[in-house]
Amino acid sequence: MDKDDIVRAEILKAAERVFQKWGSKKTTMEDIAREASKGKSTLYYYYQSKEEIFDAVVISEFEKILKKAKELAEETKTAKERLIKYIVESINEMKSRISAYTIIREEIKRNQNFIKKLRDVFQGQEERYIEGILKLGLENKEFTFIQKREVKIAAKTITGMMHALELYLLLENDDTAQIDIAARFIANGL
Repeated sequence: MDKDDIVRAEILKAAERVFQKWGSKKTTMEDIAREASKGKSTLYYYYQSKEEIFDAVVISEFEKILKKAKELAEETKTAKERLIKYIVESINEMKSRISAYTIIREEIKRNQNFIKKLRDVFQGQEERYIEGILKLGLENKEFTFIQKREVKIAAKTITGMMHALELYLLLENDDTAQIDIAARFIANGL
């Protein structure tokens, strides 16, 4: 990491703490600068606004969630297990992180445009990963519910169902037992 990357990381860590405490509406650039032990001008050098910092904090968290879900999924032996593990772990990890940041969760709930922005950032990445799992499952003759020509659309469909589940389970419902059942429905069918 170069100096700029280190400063950005320090700002985001400080901003995360301030956003957790006050939420994005009450937080000011001064609050973030003070928490990061930086001048406001330093913050403005790296980020144009507190909204941009908030976006960067949440996107960073989602990157960590997906990375961890992929790592755990890669530990499985079969494509079917990998698909189930990826779905369950990404939703579980997201739920645990968002539950820890209740103020951020409330702000994401209120801001549907932000949810769309998150999808725009991560949807292609998730679809490509799921495509790889589906191709592996076809090669190993584990998946019979799709044909090779349907892999892209199946990955898009699974990702869409995951996003719908995330909205329901993370933003509207707190029953964690439903996460595992929903993931098994997606991976195994009804």
